[in-house]
Amino acid sequence: MQPNNKIMNIFIKIIPILFISGCVHPHSPKIPFNSDEVSWAKKSGNATIKGCVSSGNYMKYHSAALLPGNYLDMNNRVPIESSYVESPEKNFTIDMLPKSDYMHDLSKKMYNYLFLNSYYTLNDPRWVDPAVLPYIPHISCPDAGQAICPSIGHFVFPNLPAGNWYIVTGYNATPGQYFDYVDVQEITTIAGQTVPFIAWTGVKHTPCTP
Repeated sequence: MQPNNKIMNIFIKIIPILFISGCVHPHSPKIPFNSDEVSWAKKSGNATIKGCVSSGNYMKYHSAALLPGNYLDMNNRVPIESSYVESPEKNFTIDMLPKSDYMHDLSKKMYNYLFLNSYYTLNDPRWVDPAVLPYIPHISCPDAGQAICPSIGHFVFPNLPAGNWYIVTGYNATPGQYFDYVDVQEITTIAGQTVPFIAWTGVKHTPCTP
């Protein structure tokens, strides 16, 4: 009997996902942490990030040109434009990782593992040695209050030093919720200026406005 190659290929693809989401526990990067490279990140500054964290989806569908026996074929379903809804995130976290080799590895780990799991994994202390945390500015909305989280899906991150960062957004990354996604981007803060930022997972290229 010939083996079913399609089933075997699917199984091979699933194994790494199961391994990442269920068997691999958070751990800090193996490379040494050099605090001298990121010491600037502990300083207070006058740079600001003004951002939004949102997504968008089609909420309803109608069927078109359905053929007999093909009524479940998604190719025969057309989205109704008026059903498109933006969904600003009510709960999210922002972590600012100052650029260095260590932080680069940490940002990749956070993206590769955390988007498959929950708030508790995102905030697992094993991700990073406690000595590193003072170099990572962090906010959580809406917990940070009105000044930092002025409205649903929006934030203002003030008093940052100027520099280059990996900005890590955890969607729904607060207690009692399950986040859907972790977004990692690069951003540069500029002294005395406000820099816009968008974390977006929508199905259309119509992102939110900071």
